[in-house]
Amino acid sequence: MAEERTEEELIEALKIWWQENGIKAIAAIVLIVGGYFGWQSWQQNLAVQSEEASSLWQASMDVMATQQAGQSLDMAQQKVVNDNADKLKADFSGTAYAHLAAALKAKLAVESGDLDTAAAELQWSLDNGPSEAAKILVRLRLARVEAAQGNVETALEMLQGVNSGAHKSAYEEAKGDFYLQLGNTEAAYSAYDAAIVANQSTDQIIGNVLELKIAQVRPAQKPEVLPASNEASADTDVVSEDSQ
Repeated sequence: MAEERTEEELIEALKIWWQENGIKAIAAIVLIVGGYFGWQSWQQNLAVQSEEASSLWQASMDVMATQQAGQSLDMAQQKVVNDNADKLKADFSGTAYAHLAAALKAKLAVESGDLDTAAAELQWSLDNGPSEAAKILVRLRLARVEAAQGNVETALEMLQGVNSGAHKSAYEEAKGDFYLQLGNTEAAYSAYDAAIVANQSTDQIIGNVLELKIAQVRPAQKPEVLPASNEASADTDVVSEDSQ
């Protein structure tokens, strides 16, 4: 009898617990199972998106590979690259491919003299969460475009206070160029000097260009003035020789 009572009490306790917590338990199970399959679906969808984005980017790279040195793409080729870039930005904005595409579209725009489009593409990249490494380069390129548009003060402000890391030399060189445009040769010299110190490139051309730039703004050396005592001594020697 005691065992039967214990079983009845256990069943009754389970009934009470189920009435109080059954719906919550089912909801938790649904969330766990649904979350798992949702995660799996998201992962699969991301893989598919990456493949599509990668294909679009590769198609643009194939077109760029046909570009001859010193020449621009023809209108049909530019359209392919720009259309691919627009699709990447619209459908795959969360991928690195979208930011690469925006930078490529900006490059083509600069080559064709369309600085407004170049600035818009680079600004899109900055506004849509690029990686920290990409952000440093995009900011530098946008500053260059701003300066080319005549917004030199704005360009200079964009580079101030930025932890440019491995790109410190390029940042300092750009600052030097901007200061030179503003007629501040002293600040330009300091920036070029910092660029030379930070330069870690093994490309000798980069080093030579920096040396040429700093030579343009290097302060003229003042002629050395002999101390007064030496001048007096020299005068005495002259008089002594004359008397002989």
